[in-house]
Amino acid sequence: MEERKRLLIVQEAMGGCGRNVVDIVNGIDHSKFDVTVAYGTSRMDDYYRNAIPEMDQHATLIPVPELVRDLSMSNDVKAWLRIRGLIKKIKPDILHCHSSKAGIIGRSAAFGRHVPKVFYTPHAYAFQAWEFSESKKRFFAFLERMCSHFLTTCTFNVSKGERDIALQNRIDKPDKFKVVYNGIPDITLPSRDEALEMLGLSDLPHGAVVIGSTVRLAKQKDPMTFVRIAKTVVEHNPLAHFVCVGDGNLQDDVSRFVADHGLGSNVHLLGYRDDAERIVTAFDVYLLTSLYEGLPYSLVEALRAGVPIVATNVTGSNEVVRPGVNGYLFNVGDVEDGVRQVKRVISERSHDGKFSYDIIRSTYLDKFTSQRMLDSVQESYLG
Repeated sequence: MEERKRLLIVQEAMGGCGRNVVDIVNGIDHSKFDVTVAYGTSRMDDYYRNAIPEMDQHATLIPVPELVRDLSMSNDVKAWLRIRGLIKKIKPDILHCHSSKAGIIGRSAAFGRHVPKVFYTPHAYAFQAWEFSESKKRFFAFLERMCSHFLTTCTFNVSKGERDIALQNRIDKPDKFKVVYNGIPDITLPSRDEALEMLGLSDLPHGAVVIGSTVRLAKQKDPMTFVRIAKTVVEHNPLAHFVCVGDGNLQDDVSRFVADHGLGSNVHLLGYRDDAERIVTAFDVYLLTSLYEGLPYSLVEALRAGVPIVATNVTGSNEVVRPGVNGYLFNVGDVEDGVRQVKRVISERSHDGKFSYDIIRSTYLDKFTSQRMLDSVQESYLG
């Protein structure tokens, strides 16, 4: 029997990054890979936390509390030393780093350790983020450039747009990048009525239209635009009900806006749920208002459920949404256009027969299944 390849994954355990690693660890061919996962704990979300027991059956899991998102000389040095020590001990055949911070620390820690293959998935580059100054963005781009040129076999981009951003910033040559779309398994989902009952919304009035989102209430997702769109749509259509499943540091701001504008009867803030990917079938429209993305899992979940999408025209999202086929796009922060597109989907779905369940599902099956993602990753690991 051929000896298994030693795979070391270094990551931040949250959001799409965390989910991608969970899918790789649980879905990879375990007869071919011996997997170790070193993960940061500072931003670990409930999805990842709940996934640990199953992952633990397939991999050695090593928490690295020092692996934090913010720049911290003390923590960064400690995390680098921890990862370098793991590389020395494990002697991986393959190193795969996820997220910008883990990508810099993990790849640089492999310097001189003769790791045969080093892969990297940024899940949106740090220099794309709104919160950093231009000087920091240039510095992050420089670090990405150095790590890619000298320490990386291949970067997996979760969208073509993310790859294009890398090329525009001269991170490396085109042949050093490979697009690997986020994928999710096809599962049995509840009916719309069942999902509404699960959410405690089975008593909505006849003819109610549900516009929903399953996101962190954080700056990147711009939840204030979500509730501003809700306010205008509800003013024109009292049967419109907006549902937000998720929590985050903007939770109080969002709740205050809903209360201040008397939207409590039509805007339902339901907090975090560990069944978020299943209850999306309750929605008639999926609304995502992100400022930037890599490629959001939530939109892929909407496609799998046959739900049409209205989303901001940002990297990744604009590769999931096919205007007129499975939804529409609008510009970041443009409440008026967001309202227009939500109304458009509601109207066209009701009167024009657009956005059928089967057509929307087909756009998921064409590109975004977990098996497609796993096959592409394993092909590179073993190539």
